[in-house]
Amino acid sequence: MGDNRSMDVHHSWSEEFTDYYDSYNNYNYSDLFLIKPVEEQGMQVAGSLTATFYSLIILISLTSNIFLLWVLVKHKGLANSANLLLLNLTISDLVFTFTLVPWAVFHIWGWLLGELACKLFSGAIFLGFYSYMMFLTCMTVHRYMVVVHALRSSSLDARRGRLYTHLTCAVVWVLSASCSLPEAFFSVIVNKSDGMSCILGHQSEVVELTTHYIQISVFFLLPFLVITFCYVQILATIKRCQIRNRQHTVWLILCTIVGFFICWTPYNVTIFLHSLKLLGIESMHSFAWEKGLVYAYYITHIMAYCHCCLNPLIQIFGGGMFRRYLPSSRGFSRMSERERSHTLSSPTTPYQTSVARQTHV
Repeated sequence: MGDNRSMDVHHSWSEEFTDYYDSYNNYNYSDLFLIKPVEEQGMQVAGSLTATFYSLIILISLTSNIFLLWVLVKHKGLANSANLLLLNLTISDLVFTFTLVPWAVFHIWGWLLGELACKLFSGAIFLGFYSYMMFLTCMTVHRYMVVVHALRSSSLDARRGRLYTHLTCAVVWVLSASCSLPEAFFSVIVNKSDGMSCILGHQSEVVELTTHYIQISVFFLLPFLVITFCYVQILATIKRCQIRNRQHTVWLILCTIVGFFICWTPYNVTIFLHSLKLLGIESMHSFAWEKGLVYAYYITHIMAYCHCCLNPLIQIFGGGMFRRYLPSSRGFSRMSERERSHTLSSPTTPYQTSVARQTHV
């Protein structure tokens, strides 16, 4: 659960509310999660809370994603497209997580790493965000194809399927890197009263509104609609095939959809409300609205940045494929094996068996 939309938002707010945010006349990356009040004590508390939230996210994400990466590389292998996509999604989460470390430090001691690091980490955080959205969507579409169109996808040569997956992953990384280049290029170090800051230059309202709408449409609404459509079709297929253990699969699918919705919807709604303010809607310029939007960002950024913890936790604890490699998980592993054996040994057609295997996590 970062992006240049929030940068532009906080930059404009700091100009309009200099009295309320005295030390934030330019946007800086410390605002990605929390807004610091002007009071010195409030700033210290907000900085500590921000560093705490970052630290919790870093701890959970690094632990779960590194474990996922270890299981994929050492035990599962990368012979199929599903594992390749999951590997790239895991790497994307790790890239995003590692970039949170200097910002956690920044909240307490300011920016300490110099201008080159400012540019690199500014671009990397967007690289992780963009690639996460794309890989999650690609992985969902792949799962949709192998479940809903199992007969058609089974006719695809395995080597050709891996080639297509490698090409897809390469395209995603190139597009993500291209989209993150502006943030890396325009990020600079400035010396402020409260220390060194890594900031992004000012952009016009037209550019800001455009980036808001791209963020909402391309990197939220489109992935959410695709993911929801694919999983609804998968659920219908599972129900039609009458898989005995389908309740577990349904629960995992619902967790994925609901988790994505909870992480990203509040943040994008807040961005949309701010875009209404930029359009000059008078009711959005009241002090109550302004203050409410500030605290909305305070909360919704935390929720959005938790996305890097969501996928690995669902993968590890949602099914037996990764959970069996956890320490002291033999009981869970035996239970998962019995459930899967019971499911696949039930009287089903070959098509139903294929669906059962593909939907089992």
